[in-house]
Amino acid sequence: MELGYIRRFFTFGPVYGLAVIAVHVLGGLLMANEHKIGYKIAVVASFTPFVSNLIVYRSLIGVSFLGSIFDIALIALLLHTQSRSHQKVWFR
Repeated sequence: MELGYIRRFFTFGPVYGLAVIAVHVLGGLLMANEHKIGYKIAVVASFTPFVSNLIVYRSLIGVSFLGSIFDIALIALLLHTQSRSHQKVWFR
């Protein structure tokens, strides 16, 4: 919802929308192929919902509290010490 609003009402909207989609796809693809840069891109991609909420609603939470909980859980799981150690050991 936020991404559609940004794409429609801001001049940088289409570029921002394509960048968000590209970051998510590229992060997932590179993580699936065990590249360290994919993990870093996925961490950046996990913060994009908060950036979108900040642009549209001027707050980090936005409208959906439950959706924000899942976004926070994604960030917590990606930045957990076991995830980072797995990335350091197995990714090239």
